[in-house]
Amino acid sequence: MTPGGIQRALALWCPDWSLLATRTEHGLDPDVALALMDKGRVVARSAAADVEGVTVGLRLREAQARCPGITLLPHDPLRDARAFEPVVRAVDEVIPGIDVRRPGLVAVHVAGAARYYGGEEVAARALADQVRGVAGLVDVRIGIADGIHAAELAAQTTTAAAPLRVVPAGASRAFLAAMPLDVLADLPGAGPELVTLLKRLGLTTLGDFAALPGSSVRARFGVPGMQAHDLARGREVAPVRAAAAPSDLTRHVVFEPGLERIDQVAFGCRTMAEEFIATLTTRQLVCSQVLVSVFTDDDTTTGRAHSDQVWTHPRHFSSTEVVDRIRWQLQGAASTALAAPTTRQGAVIRVEIAPLALDDAAAHAGGLWRDGPADRIHHTATRLQGRLGHDGVLTAAIGGGRLLAERTQLRPWGEAAPSATIRKADQPWPGSLPGLAPTLVYDEPVPVRLLDEVRSIVRIGSRGDLSGAPVWLDPGALDPTGGGPRRVTAWAGPWPIRQRWWDPSETRRVDRVQLVDDHDQAWLLLYEQLGTDDEEPWSAEGRYD
Repeated sequence: MTPGGIQRALALWCPDWSLLATRTEHGLDPDVALALMDKGRVVARSAAADVEGVTVGLRLREAQARCPGITLLPHDPLRDARAFEPVVRAVDEVIPGIDVRRPGLVAVHVAGAARYYGGEEVAARALADQVRGVAGLVDVRIGIADGIHAAELAAQTTTAAAPLRVVPAGASRAFLAAMPLDVLADLPGAGPELVTLLKRLGLTTLGDFAALPGSSVRARFGVPGMQAHDLARGREVAPVRAAAAPSDLTRHVVFEPGLERIDQVAFGCRTMAEEFIATLTTRQLVCSQVLVSVFTDDDTTTGRAHSDQVWTHPRHFSSTEVVDRIRWQLQGAASTALAAPTTRQGAVIRVEIAPLALDDAAAHAGGLWRDGPADRIHHTATRLQGRLGHDGVLTAAIGGGRLLAERTQLRPWGEAAPSATIRKADQPWPGSLPGLAPTLVYDEPVPVRLLDEVRSIVRIGSRGDLSGAPVWLDPGALDPTGGGPRRVTAWAGPWPIRQRWWDPSETRRVDRVQLVDDHDQAWLLLYEQLGTDDEEPWSAEGRYD
C-alpha cells in the first residue's frame, strides 16, 4: 500500500490479443497481412498490414485498396475470451484474485505475491514464466505501479526486448504526467471526444490535464471528465476486483417428488438461500448478481432447466431477497404457461443458485449512521417489491427516441441499468427535443385544440406553414376548472419529426409547437393529422411547470 492509500497493482498484457486468437483459430502465419473488421471498419491489424498503410478505422474497401492481398476476418470478442481462458488460469495459479480487464489484459494486487516471492520484479518474472510455459505465449508484457490504470499504461509502454516496467511506489503521478492525452481514449471516464476537446484547449499531456482545477473539470465535463481527471492525477478510479466466483459457492436443493405450488418451492429454498448467504458472510463477501436455474420434470432423462435467469441487486442480496427472486422467476414461468395452454408446466425438481458478481463485504459496510435516506429508500422499495412482485416497483432510465414518451425506459427495482448501446440515448435523433424537457410528460398525448383568431383549427401544411397564427388553446380534459379556451400569449415552432419516411407502412409525420397561455402555463403540443378529415390533430405531449 502506498502512502496515498492506493494499492500496488500488476497488469499483464498480451499485445494484439485479438489478432493472435484469430491466427490460432484459422491457422494463419504471423507474417500474413491480417485485419479484423467490425461494422465495416478495421478494429485491429497485423504488422504486415500496418506496413501497407492499413490503419484502425479504415473502411473495408479502403483497406483492400491499400493492401490487395490482405486477409479480412470478423472481430469476435467471444473467441478472444475463450482463447484467453488458459492465460487466466495460468495467472491464477501464481497470484490468485485476478481481475480480467478484457481479453489480453489482467490485473492483480501485487503486494502479497511480492512478499511471497521476495520482491515485485521476482513475482513478475515468475508470473511471466508461468504464462509462457502454460499458455505457450511468447510476447508477455508486465507493468507494476500504484493503481491499476497506471500499471496498465506501464505495461503498454514496454517492448519485446524489455517486457517489464516497474514504476516505483509514489512515482506513478510523475509517470502519468508525461503520458500523451491519447491514452485517455480507451480508458473509462474518457473517450476520443474528450481527448479532441482537451487538445483544442492546448493541452498535450496528462500532466497538463491534471493541473486543471477539479471544480472546473467537473463543471465543464461532468462525472466522466472528473473520472478521467482523477486518472491523470494518479488517483485510483477502478481498483482490482476478482472477476471469477468460486464454483464451490453454488448451492442447490432437490425436491423428491417434484413440487407444483410456487409457495412450496419458495419455502423449500429458504434453507438453501440462508446457507448461501451465510457462506458468503463467512468469506467476507457479498453477492450483487446471481443466476437462478429452475429444473422441472419436463424431461426426467436430462433434467433440463425450465428457466435460467440472472438477477441483479442494487447493493447485495440477503437470503430473503434470494428467495423472492426464485418466487418471481417461478411466477413468470407460470404466467408464460398460462399464455400458452399447450405448454405443460412441469413440477419443480431442482433449484440452483450461483453467484455471478462478488465483492468484498468491507466495501459495503455501513457507516456510523447507516440508516440514512438512501438506506430508507432501498428498504422501503424492497419491501414494496416483496409484496407487489418483481414488476411492482419500477425505476426509470433515459433512452433514445424522438418523442418524449419513447425516451422513458422503465425497469424493475434492483435490475442493472441498460447499457448505453441498448438505451441509445447518446445517438443522434433528428427531430428530438433539445434543451430542458417538460416537467410533466403524458404517457399518451392528450387531445387539445389549437385555434386561430376566428377559432378555427390551426393546421400545418406539408412545408411546415401554419394556416393561421395560434391565438386560442382549448386544453380540454387537462383544464380542471373547465374554463374553456385560453388566449395564447407566446408560441414557437413548428419543428418537424419525420420517422421512417422511406417505409410507407411505418412512416410518421409529426410537428411540435411550444406555447404559453394567459394562465402563465407553458405547453408542448404535437400536431399529427392522420387523415384529411381529422378534426382533432392536436395533442399535448407535455407541460412545463
